[in-house]
Amino acid sequence: MKKLITVIFTLCFIGSVQATEVAVVDFRAALLQSNIGQEAAKEPKQKVAEMDARLKKEQEKLEASAKELKRDELTLSEEEFKKRRQQLAQQQNQVRGMAATMQRQAKELEQKLIQSLTPKGEAALKSLIDERKLDLVLNRQLSLYANADADITDELVKRINKDN
Repeated sequence: MKKLITVIFTLCFIGSVQATEVAVVDFRAALLQSNIGQEAAKEPKQKVAEMDARLKKEQEKLEASAKELKRDELTLSEEEFKKRRQQLAQQQNQVRGMAATMQRQAKELEQKLIQSLTPKGEAALKSLIDERKLDLVLNRQLSLYANADADITDELVKRINKDN
């Protein structure tokens, strides 16, 4: 009787076990590496480079002011020194704020870029999923381990390039 029950359970489990086709993809990287992604990223990259140049210029001014204050420290009255040190601290806060704002703007530019490219990427991914008969596609960053054959990011880049 036990053998019969074991055989029945085994047959049930064998019937329910299927091979699952799993792949991983870095969707964001695929969008940005594709030809349309590279083309669309030119303007945001230029804006970020301009913001970076402005920030560097402000940081250089700040460093020059700090060196000037240090140089003049002994010749300035205590009141004048405190005043200039306060101005320097205000400049430092402005530069930090400027850096934070620029970082936020750069992130927003990237998010807008990704959002504009997502429909084309999703269509290419859907066709790749159908072609390879994949049951599950995971974000590469979420997987602890994936065989190199399971990573379809490069295939997705090629598919996006082909479709456009």
